[in-house]
Amino acid sequence: MNVSSFSPLRSARGSALIVAMIMCAVIGISLVSYINLGKSTMTVSNRALYSNAAMNLAENGLEEAMYSLNKAVVDTTYVWTDHYWTATGSGNVNARRRLPASGTYTFDQNTTGYARVYVYNYQGTVAPKIVARSTVTLGGATSRSIEKWVYVQLRKTSKFSNGLVAKNSLRFNGNNASVDSWNSYSDTPTTADDVKYSTSVRDDNGSIGSISVAVGAVGVNNADIWGYAATGAGLPSVGSNGLIGPFGTSSGTMDMTHVSSDFTASFDPVTAPTSGYTAIAAIGASDFPLTVGTAGTTSVFSLPSITGNGGAVNILTIEGDTTLILTNTAGSTALSLTGNASIAIAPGAKLTIYTAGDIALGGNGIANGGTTAATANNPINFKIWGTSTTTQNIAVAGNGALSGVIYAPSADVTINGNGDVMGSVVANNITLTGNALFHYDESLGNFGGGNPYRVSQWKEMTSEADRNTYSSDLSW
Repeated sequence: MNVSSFSPLRSARGSALIVAMIMCAVIGISLVSYINLGKSTMTVSNRALYSNAAMNLAENGLEEAMYSLNKAVVDTTYVWTDHYWTATGSGNVNARRRLPASGTYTFDQNTTGYARVYVYNYQGTVAPKIVARSTVTLGGATSRSIEKWVYVQLRKTSKFSNGLVAKNSLRFNGNNASVDSWNSYSDTPTTADDVKYSTSVRDDNGSIGSISVAVGAVGVNNADIWGYAATGAGLPSVGSNGLIGPFGTSSGTMDMTHVSSDFTASFDPVTAPTSGYTAIAAIGASDFPLTVGTAGTTSVFSLPSITGNGGAVNILTIEGDTTLILTNTAGSTALSLTGNASIAIAPGAKLTIYTAGDIALGGNGIANGGTTAATANNPINFKIWGTSTTTQNIAVAGNGALSGVIYAPSADVTINGNGDVMGSVVANNITLTGNALFHYDESLGNFGGGNPYRVSQWKEMTSEADRNTYSSDLSW
């Protein structure tokens, strides 16, 4: 009988060979997995890279459109159709352009791309809007193209783009004060019969803000801010009866979609005209009643100050388009109304005041066309330009309706009363005391005929519903 002998050495060699084969298989499978992972990662990274390129391409189209819009603002001879744009839409009020005009841009790895841009209301009869659609096709790839759709709403740059704007503090000290908005005109302020403020046209686009980064720079307290609030940092302070947000917001709360903490604004100084005016003597109480200006005529007067007091007949009436340059310097009083004295801006007339001095509007104040919201002229018809670069005090008191705008970047502005205040205020510090009802006129965002356009809303359109709204205009 043959008996096979068992060799431990052979058994060990066989086991080692099996283990080695298993390890080779594991390593091979791992290598294939890592190669596939690397390939997938490269594909994802490649798409991410060219997704950014697609967004840059869409933004480039938006910039070309904004350049043309703002070029046309400062250069009335600019013709869109001479610069690769095609007029389109009903009445040719819109314009479109392809970038490049023909063919495509070429990126690395044989990737190509182009953009289509469509401008609505490019002639500026109403605020323009722009939509851009970029398409990037990856070279040598079977995956779908990358597209970016972007929507931009524009409005004119304006010193009065918001209702109440302070460089430092903005405070409401009343218990029932409120801020809301309305639009007196659909595009630019005008002296025609525009929309008067009323509860039937009020909107929740009131806006307040301060660029200060100090804690509590915006003290809403118990006021109702129907709209938006912005600060340079931190959050506004809201009391138990106050609120910030759209209509329907509960007391004591802030709708955080209506609050921002990265607000910036420019507080450029303004200067009074240095020529082209007629010098007149100061107007005192004994000069009332008095009419300044002529209906249908533009007039510019320079005088030290205006002081009014006494009975209700003491009225300074403003006719025509009148500018008053009050030359009293910072620290002195340039305009003071007490008792029942008042300034009455005739219906359709305009009053512009330049001064570095202090202003105290008591008495019956300034009636811009009327003493109620229903009868007042547009706010843009009454402008106060505070020219001081050091300090200035502007105090407005009364229970009637005040319709106007105040731009005084170095001034402390106090509004004390229980009536309607319509327009916009830009100042160093703003305090509202009492139960004033402030109504921001949204049309002031377009104030300044020669001002360029700015972006008021930017949105990437990612949903099918959003894209379908503009697909017919971006599919040529």
